[in-house]
Amino acid sequence: MARRNSRSTQPVRNRNANRKKGGGSSGKALWIVLAVVVLAGLGFLAYKLTSGGDYTFDRSHLDKYVESLPDNPALGDDMSVYVDMSDGMNSAYASSESKVLLQNVINKLAANKGIKFFGLADRQIFPLDKSHTELYNYMLDPASYDKQKAPIEDTLKEIVEKNQPALLMTDFEEYKGGVIEHAAYAKKYFIEWLEKGYTIYFYKWDFIEKGKEKKMFLAVFDDNAGRMNSMIETALDIQSNNYVDRFVLAGKGFYFPTYENYLSVKQGGNYHNKDGKDIITNVMEGGGPHDYVCYARTTADATKSEGVAYAPVTNRTGELAEYYPLGVTWKDAIKNAATYKQAGVPEENKYKHLLSKIFIDFGAQSGYTIDEIEVRTFDMQETMKATAAQMEKKKVDADALDKVEKPEINMVLTAQALPVAELPGYVEIAVDFDPRFDGTFVGGYAPTDLIRANIFIASANPNLGEAADFFGWEGNPSLADSVKEALTAPSSNPTGKILFSYYLKTIAE
Repeated sequence: MARRNSRSTQPVRNRNANRKKGGGSSGKALWIVLAVVVLAGLGFLAYKLTSGGDYTFDRSHLDKYVESLPDNPALGDDMSVYVDMSDGMNSAYASSESKVLLQNVINKLAANKGIKFFGLADRQIFPLDKSHTELYNYMLDPASYDKQKAPIEDTLKEIVEKNQPALLMTDFEEYKGGVIEHAAYAKKYFIEWLEKGYTIYFYKWDFIEKGKEKKMFLAVFDDNAGRMNSMIETALDIQSNNYVDRFVLAGKGFYFPTYENYLSVKQGGNYHNKDGKDIITNVMEGGGPHDYVCYARTTADATKSEGVAYAPVTNRTGELAEYYPLGVTWKDAIKNAATYKQAGVPEENKYKHLLSKIFIDFGAQSGYTIDEIEVRTFDMQETMKATAAQMEKKKVDADALDKVEKPEINMVLTAQALPVAELPGYVEIAVDFDPRFDGTFVGGYAPTDLIRANIFIASANPNLGEAADFFGWEGNPSLADSVKEALTAPSSNPTGKILFSYYLKTIAE
Protein backbone atom coordinates (compact mmCIF):
# COMPACT_ATOMS: atom_id res chain seq x y z
CA MET A 1 0.00 0.00 0.00
CA ALA A 2 2.92 2.38 0.76
CA ARG A 3 4.32 1.94 -2.75
CA ARG A 4 0.93 2.64 -4.32
CA ASN A 5 0.59 5.83 -2.26
CA SER A 6 4.07 7.02 -3.17
CA ARG A 7 3.32 6.50 -6.87
CA SER A 8 0.10 8.43 -6.51
CA THR A 9 1.65 11.38 -4.70
CA GLN A 10 4.79 11.78 -6.83
CA PRO A 11 3.09 13.67 -9.70
CA VAL A 12 1.40 15.97 -7.19
CA ARG A 13 4.72 17.01 -5.74
CA ASN A 14 6.05 17.82 -9.22
CA ARG A 15 3.02 19.81 -10.27
CA ASN A 16 3.11 21.96 -7.08
CA ALA A 17 6.85 22.76 -6.97
CA ASN A 18 6.28 26.56 -7.26
CA ARG A 19 3.33 26.68 -4.80
CA LYS A 20 3.53 28.15 -1.29
CA LYS A 21 5.17 26.11 1.43
CA GLY A 22 2.70 23.65 2.96
CA GLY A 23 0.60 23.27 -0.21
CA GLY A 24 2.41 20.07 -1.17
CA SER A 25 1.73 18.36 2.14
CA SER A 26 -2.00 19.11 1.99
CA GLY A 27 -2.22 17.81 -1.57
CA LYS A 28 -0.38 14.68 -0.56
CA ALA A 29 -2.84 14.08 2.25
CA LEU A 30 -5.74 14.51 -0.14
CA TRP A 31 -4.40 11.93 -2.54
CA ILE A 32 -3.70 9.51 0.26
CA VAL A 33 -7.35 9.79 1.32
CA LEU A 34 -8.50 9.26 -2.26
CA ALA A 35 -6.25 6.24 -2.64
CA VAL A 36 -7.63 4.69 0.54
CA VAL A 37 -11.19 5.30 -0.69
CA VAL A 38 -10.39 3.69 -4.04
CA LEU A 39 -8.80 0.68 -2.38
CA ALA A 40 -11.74 0.34 -0.04
CA GLY A 41 -14.10 0.50 -2.99
CA LEU A 42 -12.15 -2.15 -4.84
CA GLY A 43 -12.15 -4.32 -1.77
CA PHE A 44 -15.90 -3.90 -1.33
CA LEU A 45 -16.41 -4.76 -5.01
CA ALA A 46 -14.30 -7.88 -4.62
CA TYR A 47 -16.32 -8.81 -1.54
CA LYS A 48 -19.58 -8.39 -3.43
CA LEU A 49 -18.31 -10.50 -6.32
CA THR A 50 -17.17 -13.32 -4.08
CA SER A 51 -19.71 -13.27 -1.29
CA GLY A 52 -22.96 -12.25 -3.02
CA GLY A 53 -22.83 -8.63 -1.87
CA ASP A 54 -24.19 -7.48 1.46
CA TYR A 55 -26.67 -10.38 1.64
CA THR A 56 -26.24 -12.91 4.45
CA PHE A 57 -28.25 -16.11 4.27
CA ASP A 58 -30.42 -17.10 7.20
CA ARG A 59 -32.51 -20.26 7.41
CA SER A 60 -35.57 -18.11 8.09
CA HIS A 61 -35.36 -16.96 4.45
CA LEU A 62 -35.55 -20.56 3.26
CA ASP A 63 -38.32 -21.31 5.76
CA LYS A 64 -40.39 -18.46 4.34
CA TYR A 65 -39.61 -19.43 0.74
CA VAL A 66 -40.70 -23.04 1.29
CA GLU A 67 -43.81 -21.80 3.06
CA SER A 68 -44.68 -19.71 -0.01
CA LEU A 69 -44.54 -22.68 -2.43
CA PRO A 70 -47.96 -23.74 -3.77
CA ASP A 71 -49.76 -26.56 -2.01
CA ASN A 72 -50.98 -29.69 -3.76
CA PRO A 73 -54.28 -29.01 -5.56
CA ALA A 74 -57.24 -29.87 -3.34
CA LEU A 75 -60.88 -30.61 -4.03
CA GLY A 76 -63.89 -29.07 -2.34
CA ASP A 77 -65.30 -30.41 0.92
CA ASP A 78 -68.59 -31.74 -0.50
CA MET A 79 -68.73 -35.18 -2.11
CA SER A 80 -71.03 -36.96 -4.55
CA VAL A 81 -72.01 -40.59 -5.09
CA TYR A 82 -73.41 -41.58 -8.49
CA VAL A 83 -75.21 -44.93 -8.69
CA ASP A 84 -75.95 -46.69 -11.98
CA MET A 85 -79.60 -47.81 -11.65
CA SER A 86 -79.81 -49.70 -14.94
CA ASP A 87 -81.10 -53.29 -14.91
CA GLY A 88 -77.65 -54.75 -15.54
CA MET A 89 -76.68 -53.85 -11.98
CA ASN A 90 -78.80 -56.71 -10.60
CA SER A 91 -76.30 -59.09 -12.17
CA ALA A 92 -73.38 -57.02 -10.87
CA TYR A 93 -74.71 -57.32 -7.30
CA ALA A 94 -75.91 -60.92 -7.62
CA SER A 95 -73.13 -62.61 -5.67
CA SER A 96 -73.06 -62.66 -1.89
CA GLU A 97 -69.66 -60.91 -1.90
CA SER A 98 -70.90 -58.03 -4.06
CA LYS A 99 -74.00 -57.62 -1.88
CA VAL A 100 -71.79 -57.24 1.18
CA LEU A 101 -69.65 -54.67 -0.64
CA LEU A 102 -72.74 -52.67 -1.61
CA GLN A 103 -74.03 -52.74 1.95
CA ASN A 104 -70.68 -51.60 3.34
CA VAL A 105 -70.38 -48.72 0.89
CA ILE A 106 -73.89 -47.47 1.67
CA ASN A 107 -73.35 -47.71 5.41
CA LYS A 108 -70.03 -45.90 5.16
CA LEU A 109 -71.22 -43.00 2.98
CA ALA A 110 -74.92 -42.54 3.74
CA ALA A 111 -76.06 -39.90 6.24
CA ASN A 112 -72.68 -38.17 6.09
CA LYS A 113 -72.79 -34.40 6.03
CA GLY A 114 -71.66 -33.11 2.65
CA ILE A 115 -72.16 -36.42 0.78
CA LYS A 116 -75.03 -36.47 -1.72
CA PHE A 117 -76.34 -39.49 -3.64
CA PHE A 118 -77.55 -39.44 -7.24
CA GLY A 119 -79.19 -42.10 -9.41
CA LEU A 120 -78.33 -42.65 -13.08
CA ALA A 121 -80.91 -43.99 -15.55
CA ASP A 122 -82.95 -43.05 -18.62
CA ARG A 123 -80.21 -40.59 -19.60
CA GLN A 124 -80.92 -38.61 -16.42
CA ILE A 125 -78.96 -37.74 -13.27
CA PHE A 126 -81.45 -37.46 -10.41
CA PRO A 127 -80.96 -36.86 -6.66
CA LEU A 128 -81.60 -39.63 -4.16
CA ASP A 129 -82.79 -37.53 -1.23
CA LYS A 130 -83.33 -40.33 1.24
CA SER A 131 -82.47 -41.12 4.82
CA HIS A 132 -79.81 -43.69 5.60
CA THR A 133 -82.37 -46.46 6.03
CA GLU A 134 -84.39 -45.47 2.99
CA LEU A 135 -81.27 -45.30 0.82
CA TYR A 136 -80.05 -48.64 2.13
CA ASN A 137 -83.36 -50.35 1.36
CA TYR A 138 -83.68 -48.66 -2.03
CA MET A 139 -80.22 -49.63 -3.25
CA LEU A 140 -80.45 -53.20 -1.99
CA ASP A 141 -83.85 -53.78 -3.58
CA PRO A 142 -83.48 -55.49 -7.00
CA ALA A 143 -86.71 -53.81 -8.10
CA SER A 144 -84.97 -50.43 -7.98
CA TYR A 145 -82.73 -51.44 -10.89
CA ASP A 146 -85.45 -51.54 -13.54
CA LYS A 147 -84.21 -48.88 -15.92
CA GLN A 148 -81.69 -48.52 -18.76
CA LYS A 149 -79.27 -46.08 -20.35
CA ALA A 150 -77.39 -44.64 -17.39
CA PRO A 151 -75.78 -41.39 -18.63
CA ILE A 152 -72.17 -42.25 -17.78
CA GLU A 153 -70.51 -39.63 -20.00
CA ASP A 154 -72.75 -36.85 -18.65
CA THR A 155 -71.86 -37.99 -15.15
CA LEU A 156 -68.14 -37.86 -15.88
CA LYS A 157 -68.57 -34.35 -17.22
CA GLU A 158 -70.42 -33.30 -14.06
CA ILE A 159 -67.74 -34.81 -11.79
CA VAL A 160 -64.99 -32.88 -13.56
CA GLU A 161 -66.95 -29.63 -13.53
CA LYS A 162 -68.04 -29.85 -9.88
CA ASN A 163 -64.44 -30.40 -8.79
CA GLN A 164 -65.42 -32.50 -5.77
CA PRO A 165 -64.49 -35.98 -4.60
CA ALA A 166 -66.90 -38.42 -6.23
CA LEU A 167 -67.74 -42.11 -6.39
CA LEU A 168 -69.19 -43.57 -9.59
CA MET A 169 -70.67 -47.08 -9.32
CA THR A 170 -71.19 -48.54 -12.81
CA ASP A 171 -70.04 -50.99 -15.46
CA PHE A 172 -69.19 -47.98 -17.69
CA GLU A 173 -71.49 -49.14 -20.48
CA GLU A 174 -72.61 -45.99 -22.27
CA TYR A 175 -75.49 -46.15 -24.72
CA LYS A 176 -75.45 -43.97 -27.83
CA GLY A 177 -78.23 -44.30 -30.40
CA GLY A 178 -79.56 -47.44 -28.72
CA VAL A 179 -76.26 -49.34 -28.87
CA ILE A 180 -73.30 -49.60 -26.52
CA GLU A 181 -70.61 -46.98 -27.25
CA HIS A 182 -67.34 -48.59 -28.32
CA ALA A 183 -65.32 -45.38 -28.75
CA ALA A 184 -63.07 -44.13 -25.93
CA TYR A 185 -65.74 -41.70 -24.70
CA ALA A 186 -64.31 -41.37 -21.15
CA LYS A 187 -60.82 -40.39 -22.35
CA LYS A 188 -61.46 -36.63 -22.27
CA TYR A 189 -62.67 -36.61 -18.67
CA PHE A 190 -59.95 -38.91 -17.37
CA ILE A 191 -57.26 -36.72 -18.92
CA GLU A 192 -58.80 -33.52 -17.56
CA TRP A 193 -59.02 -35.00 -14.05
CA LEU A 194 -55.38 -36.06 -14.11
CA GLU A 195 -54.33 -32.67 -15.50
CA LYS A 196 -55.84 -31.04 -12.41
CA GLY A 197 -53.38 -33.05 -10.30
CA TYR A 198 -55.97 -35.55 -9.06
CA THR A 199 -56.27 -39.35 -9.12
CA ILE A 200 -58.90 -41.97 -10.05
CA TYR A 201 -59.01 -45.17 -7.99
CA PHE A 202 -60.78 -48.05 -9.73
CA TYR A 203 -62.08 -51.06 -7.77
CA LYS A 204 -63.61 -53.86 -9.83
CA TRP A 205 -65.01 -57.33 -9.73
CA ASP A 206 -66.18 -59.67 -12.48
CA PHE A 207 -69.79 -60.69 -13.01
CA ILE A 208 -71.92 -62.43 -15.62
CA GLU A 209 -74.97 -60.89 -17.27
CA LYS A 210 -77.04 -63.09 -19.57
CA GLY A 211 -74.12 -65.44 -20.06
CA LYS A 212 -71.68 -62.66 -20.91
CA GLU A 213 -68.65 -61.85 -18.76
CA LYS A 214 -68.53 -58.21 -17.64
CA LYS A 215 -66.86 -56.01 -15.05
CA MET A 216 -68.31 -53.81 -12.33
CA PHE A 217 -66.40 -50.75 -11.14
CA LEU A 218 -66.34 -48.41 -8.20
CA ALA A 219 -64.46 -45.40 -9.58
CA VAL A 220 -63.28 -42.94 -6.93
CA PHE A 221 -62.33 -39.47 -8.15
CA ASP A 222 -60.17 -37.89 -5.46
CA ASP A 223 -57.24 -35.59 -4.67
CA ASN A 224 -53.96 -36.40 -2.95
CA ALA A 225 -55.58 -36.13 0.48
CA GLY A 226 -57.65 -39.18 -0.47
CA ARG A 227 -60.58 -38.51 1.86
CA MET A 228 -63.22 -40.31 -0.16
CA ASN A 229 -60.87 -43.07 -1.27
CA SER A 230 -59.96 -43.73 2.35
CA MET A 231 -63.63 -44.30 3.17
CA ILE A 232 -64.07 -46.64 0.20
CA GLU A 233 -60.98 -48.64 1.13
CA THR A 234 -62.38 -49.06 4.64
CA ALA A 235 -65.79 -50.10 3.33
CA LEU A 236 -64.25 -52.65 0.98
CA ASP A 237 -61.73 -53.81 3.60
CA ILE A 238 -59.25 -53.53 0.78
CA GLN A 239 -56.29 -54.88 2.78
CA SER A 240 -57.83 -58.35 3.12
CA ASN A 241 -60.34 -58.40 0.26
CA ASN A 242 -59.45 -60.91 -2.44
CA TYR A 243 -62.72 -60.35 -4.30
CA VAL A 244 -61.92 -56.84 -5.49
CA ASP A 245 -58.99 -55.74 -7.68
CA ARG A 246 -57.63 -52.19 -7.74
CA PHE A 247 -56.07 -49.95 -10.40
CA VAL A 248 -54.81 -46.47 -9.49
CA LEU A 249 -54.90 -44.12 -12.47
CA ALA A 250 -52.63 -41.20 -11.63
CA GLY A 251 -50.85 -38.46 -13.53
CA LYS A 252 -48.02 -35.99 -13.04
CA GLY A 253 -49.59 -34.53 -9.90
CA PHE A 254 -49.78 -37.82 -7.99
CA TYR A 255 -48.36 -37.74 -4.47
CA PHE A 256 -46.18 -40.85 -4.15
CA PRO A 257 -46.23 -42.07 -0.52
CA THR A 258 -42.89 -41.02 0.95
CA TYR A 259 -41.36 -42.08 4.25
CA GLU A 260 -38.02 -41.70 5.98
CA ASN A 261 -36.05 -43.84 8.39
CA TYR A 262 -33.96 -41.33 10.35
CA LEU A 263 -32.37 -41.53 13.78
CA SER A 264 -34.46 -38.67 15.20
CA VAL A 265 -36.55 -35.67 14.19
CA LYS A 266 -33.41 -33.52 14.53
CA GLN A 267 -31.38 -35.67 12.13
CA GLY A 268 -31.78 -36.32 8.44
CA GLY A 269 -30.58 -38.83 5.87
CA ASN A 270 -26.94 -37.74 5.95
CA TYR A 271 -24.15 -40.10 7.04
CA HIS A 272 -24.03 -41.16 10.70
CA ASN A 273 -21.56 -43.57 12.25
CA LYS A 274 -22.46 -46.23 14.83
CA ASP A 275 -22.55 -43.54 17.52
CA GLY A 276 -24.97 -41.36 15.54
CA LYS A 277 -22.29 -38.80 14.63
CA ASP A 278 -21.84 -37.21 11.20
CA ILE A 279 -18.09 -37.13 10.69
CA ILE A 280 -18.39 -36.68 6.91
CA THR A 281 -20.34 -33.44 6.45
CA ASN A 282 -20.86 -32.42 10.08
CA VAL A 283 -24.46 -31.34 9.42
CA MET A 284 -25.71 -29.04 12.20
CA GLU A 285 -28.29 -31.15 14.04
CA GLY A 286 -29.11 -29.22 17.19
CA GLY A 287 -32.76 -28.71 16.35
CA GLY A 288 -32.35 -24.93 16.44
CA PRO A 289 -33.48 -22.24 13.97
CA HIS A 290 -30.28 -22.54 11.93
CA ASP A 291 -29.97 -26.33 11.95
CA TYR A 292 -31.24 -29.23 9.84
CA VAL A 293 -34.99 -29.21 9.29
CA CYS A 294 -37.53 -31.37 7.48
CA TYR A 295 -40.31 -29.25 5.98
CA ALA A 296 -42.79 -32.13 5.64
CA ARG A 297 -44.73 -32.20 8.89
CA THR A 298 -46.92 -34.66 10.73
CA THR A 299 -50.54 -33.63 11.29
CA ALA A 300 -52.17 -33.47 14.70
CA ASP A 301 -54.08 -31.00 16.85
CA ALA A 302 -54.02 -30.57 20.61
CA THR A 303 -57.81 -30.45 20.89
CA LYS A 304 -59.17 -32.27 17.83
CA SER A 305 -59.01 -35.96 17.03
CA GLU A 306 -60.88 -36.34 13.75
CA GLY A 307 -60.70 -35.23 10.14
CA VAL A 308 -57.83 -33.07 8.94
CA ALA A 309 -56.70 -32.41 12.52
CA TYR A 310 -55.03 -35.82 12.73
CA ALA A 311 -53.17 -38.26 10.49
CA PRO A 312 -50.87 -41.22 11.32
CA VAL A 313 -47.31 -40.22 12.13
CA THR A 314 -46.07 -41.93 8.95
CA ASN A 315 -48.10 -39.48 6.86
CA ARG A 316 -46.50 -36.12 6.08
CA THR A 317 -48.05 -32.93 4.78
CA GLY A 318 -46.44 -29.87 3.24
CA GLU A 319 -43.37 -29.59 1.07
CA LEU A 320 -41.30 -32.75 0.72
CA ALA A 321 -38.00 -31.01 1.35
CA GLU A 322 -35.17 -30.78 3.86
CA TYR A 323 -32.39 -28.33 4.69
CA TYR A 324 -28.86 -29.49 5.46
CA PRO A 325 -26.30 -26.95 6.77
CA LEU A 326 -22.88 -28.54 6.26
CA GLY A 327 -20.28 -27.81 8.91
CA VAL A 328 -17.38 -28.57 6.56
CA THR A 329 -16.41 -27.27 3.12
CA TRP A 330 -17.49 -29.17 0.04
CA LYS A 331 -13.86 -30.11 -0.62
CA ASP A 332 -13.45 -31.52 2.89
CA ALA A 333 -16.75 -33.41 2.63
CA ILE A 334 -15.47 -35.14 -0.52
CA LYS A 335 -12.17 -36.00 1.17
CA ASN A 336 -13.94 -37.34 4.28
CA ALA A 337 -16.27 -39.48 2.19
CA ALA A 338 -13.34 -40.98 0.28
CA THR A 339 -11.51 -41.75 3.53
CA TYR A 340 -14.45 -43.58 5.08
CA LYS A 341 -15.09 -45.67 1.97
CA GLN A 342 -11.68 -47.31 2.17
CA ALA A 343 -11.02 -50.89 3.12
CA GLY A 344 -10.36 -51.31 6.81
CA VAL A 345 -13.11 -48.98 7.96
CA PRO A 346 -15.54 -50.98 10.14
CA GLU A 347 -18.73 -51.77 8.25
CA GLU A 348 -20.91 -49.91 10.77
CA ASN A 349 -18.85 -46.75 10.18
CA LYS A 350 -18.32 -47.07 6.43
CA TYR A 351 -19.55 -44.25 4.21
CA LYS A 352 -22.19 -45.40 1.72
CA HIS A 353 -24.17 -42.37 0.52
CA LEU A 354 -24.20 -38.62 1.02
CA LEU A 355 -27.99 -38.71 1.57
CA SER A 356 -30.30 -41.72 1.82
CA LYS A 357 -33.06 -43.35 3.92
CA ILE A 358 -35.90 -41.72 1.98
CA PHE A 359 -38.34 -44.39 0.77
CA ILE A 360 -40.87 -43.79 -2.03
CA ASP A 361 -43.71 -46.12 -3.03
CA PHE A 362 -43.66 -46.20 -6.84
CA GLY A 363 -46.15 -49.06 -6.69
CA ALA A 364 -48.85 -46.83 -5.18
CA GLN A 365 -50.06 -46.08 -8.72
CA SER A 366 -50.74 -48.63 -11.44
CA GLY A 367 -50.45 -46.72 -14.69
CA TYR A 368 -46.69 -46.28 -15.05
CA THR A 369 -43.46 -48.12 -14.49
CA ILE A 370 -40.94 -45.66 -13.04
CA ASP A 371 -37.73 -46.67 -14.77
CA GLU A 372 -35.25 -44.00 -13.75
CA ILE A 373 -34.71 -41.03 -11.45
CA GLU A 374 -32.12 -38.25 -11.52
CA VAL A 375 -31.00 -35.30 -9.44
CA ARG A 376 -30.73 -31.76 -10.81
CA THR A 377 -28.99 -29.03 -8.81
CA PHE A 378 -29.81 -25.30 -8.82
CA ASP A 379 -28.25 -22.20 -7.27
CA MET A 380 -30.80 -20.56 -4.95
CA GLN A 381 -28.78 -17.59 -3.72
CA GLU A 382 -30.58 -14.91 -5.73
CA THR A 383 -33.94 -16.40 -4.76
CA MET A 384 -32.99 -16.30 -1.09
CA LYS A 385 -31.84 -12.69 -1.46
CA ALA A 386 -35.18 -11.79 -3.07
CA THR A 387 -37.06 -13.62 -0.31
CA ALA A 388 -35.18 -11.69 2.37
CA ALA A 389 -36.03 -8.41 0.63
CA GLN A 390 -39.70 -9.35 0.48
CA MET A 391 -39.67 -10.34 4.15
CA GLU A 392 -38.46 -6.86 5.03
CA LYS A 393 -41.52 -5.49 3.24
CA LYS A 394 -43.76 -7.94 5.15
CA LYS A 395 -45.13 -9.41 1.93
CA VAL A 396 -43.85 -12.53 0.18
CA ASP A 397 -44.89 -12.85 -3.48
CA ALA A 398 -44.57 -16.49 -4.54
CA ASP A 399 -45.04 -15.66 -8.23
CA ALA A 400 -42.27 -13.07 -8.12
CA LEU A 401 -39.93 -15.51 -6.37
CA ASP A 402 -40.68 -18.14 -8.99
CA LYS A 403 -39.43 -15.75 -11.68
CA VAL A 404 -36.08 -15.15 -9.98
CA GLU A 405 -33.32 -16.95 -11.87
CA LYS A 406 -32.29 -20.28 -10.39
CA PRO A 407 -29.39 -21.33 -12.60
CA GLU A 408 -28.64 -25.02 -12.86
CA ILE A 409 -25.24 -26.24 -11.65
CA ASN A 410 -24.00 -29.40 -13.32
CA MET A 411 -21.74 -32.18 -12.07
CA VAL A 412 -22.41 -31.84 -8.35
CA LEU A 413 -24.54 -34.83 -7.32
CA THR A 414 -25.90 -38.11 -8.66
CA ALA A 415 -28.96 -40.09 -7.54
CA GLN A 416 -30.26 -43.62 -7.86
CA ALA A 417 -33.37 -45.55 -6.84
CA LEU A 418 -32.42 -48.67 -4.90
CA PRO A 419 -34.98 -51.51 -4.61
CA VAL A 420 -36.12 -52.38 -1.09
CA ALA A 421 -36.51 -56.14 -0.72
CA GLU A 422 -38.68 -55.98 2.39
CA LEU A 423 -40.98 -53.31 0.88
CA PRO A 424 -42.26 -54.40 -2.57
CA GLY A 425 -42.94 -51.41 -4.79
CA TYR A 426 -40.73 -49.11 -2.72
CA VAL A 427 -37.35 -47.68 -3.63
CA GLU A 428 -34.75 -45.96 -1.47
CA ILE A 429 -33.40 -42.68 -2.81
CA ALA A 430 -29.60 -42.50 -2.56
CA VAL A 431 -27.70 -39.29 -3.37
CA ASP A 432 -23.93 -39.20 -3.88
CA PHE A 433 -21.21 -36.83 -5.04
CA ASP A 434 -20.74 -36.71 -8.78
CA PRO A 435 -17.29 -38.27 -9.46
CA ARG A 436 -16.36 -35.09 -11.36
CA PHE A 437 -17.23 -32.76 -8.47
CA ASP A 438 -14.12 -31.42 -6.72
CA GLY A 439 -15.85 -29.02 -4.35
CA THR A 440 -16.02 -26.12 -6.83
CA PHE A 441 -19.29 -25.26 -8.55
CA VAL A 442 -19.13 -25.16 -12.34
CA GLY A 443 -20.04 -21.71 -13.65
CA GLY A 444 -18.24 -19.75 -10.97
CA TYR A 445 -21.01 -19.88 -8.40
CA ALA A 446 -19.80 -19.30 -4.84
CA PRO A 447 -19.26 -22.54 -2.88
CA THR A 448 -21.18 -20.98 0.03
CA ASP A 449 -24.36 -20.45 -2.03
CA LEU A 450 -27.48 -22.34 -1.03
CA ILE A 451 -28.20 -25.04 -3.59
CA ARG A 452 -31.37 -26.99 -4.24
CA ALA A 453 -31.09 -30.62 -5.34
CA ASN A 454 -34.36 -31.90 -6.85
CA ILE A 455 -35.00 -35.62 -7.22
CA PHE A 456 -36.91 -36.02 -10.50
CA ILE A 457 -38.60 -38.89 -12.29
CA ALA A 458 -36.39 -39.19 -15.36
CA SER A 459 -38.28 -41.93 -17.20
CA ALA A 460 -41.79 -43.39 -16.82
CA ASN A 461 -43.54 -45.72 -19.24
CA PRO A 462 -47.30 -46.46 -19.34
CA ASN A 463 -48.45 -49.95 -18.41
CA LEU A 464 -50.79 -50.35 -21.37
CA GLY A 465 -50.98 -54.14 -21.18
CA GLU A 466 -52.04 -54.07 -17.53
CA ALA A 467 -54.65 -51.42 -18.33
CA ALA A 468 -56.10 -53.52 -21.15
CA ASP A 469 -56.33 -56.57 -18.90
CA PHE A 470 -57.90 -54.69 -16.00
CA PHE A 471 -60.50 -52.62 -17.88
CA GLY A 472 -61.30 -54.51 -21.06
CA TRP A 473 -63.81 -57.21 -21.77
CA GLU A 474 -65.03 -58.85 -24.92
CA GLY A 475 -67.26 -56.65 -27.03
CA ASN A 476 -66.64 -53.40 -25.14
CA PRO A 477 -63.18 -51.83 -25.47
CA SER A 478 -64.31 -48.27 -24.63
CA LEU A 479 -63.18 -48.12 -21.01
CA ALA A 480 -59.84 -49.86 -21.61
CA ASP A 481 -59.13 -47.60 -24.56
CA SER A 482 -60.10 -44.51 -22.52
CA VAL A 483 -57.62 -45.43 -19.80
CA LYS A 484 -54.87 -46.18 -22.32
CA GLU A 485 -55.46 -42.82 -23.99
CA ALA A 486 -55.22 -41.10 -20.61
CA LEU A 487 -51.95 -42.89 -19.85
CA THR A 488 -50.38 -41.95 -23.18
CA ALA A 489 -51.42 -38.28 -22.95
CA PRO A 490 -48.26 -36.13 -22.51
CA SER A 491 -49.91 -34.18 -19.68
CA SER A 492 -50.37 -37.37 -17.65
CA ASN A 493 -46.89 -38.88 -17.80
CA PRO A 494 -45.02 -38.19 -14.53
CA THR A 495 -41.62 -37.81 -16.21
CA GLY A 496 -40.14 -34.60 -14.82
CA LYS A 497 -42.09 -34.70 -11.57
CA ILE A 498 -40.14 -33.58 -8.49
CA LEU A 499 -40.27 -36.30 -5.84
CA PHE A 500 -38.15 -34.66 -3.13
CA SER A 501 -35.93 -31.62 -2.65
CA TYR A 502 -32.73 -31.22 -0.63
CA TYR A 503 -31.47 -27.73 0.22
CA LEU A 504 -27.74 -27.80 1.01
CA LYS A 505 -25.31 -25.10 2.14
CA THR A 506 -21.83 -25.18 3.58
CA ILE A 507 -21.42 -22.83 6.51
CA ALA A 508 -17.71 -23.58 6.92
CA GLU A 509 -16.26 -21.12 4.37
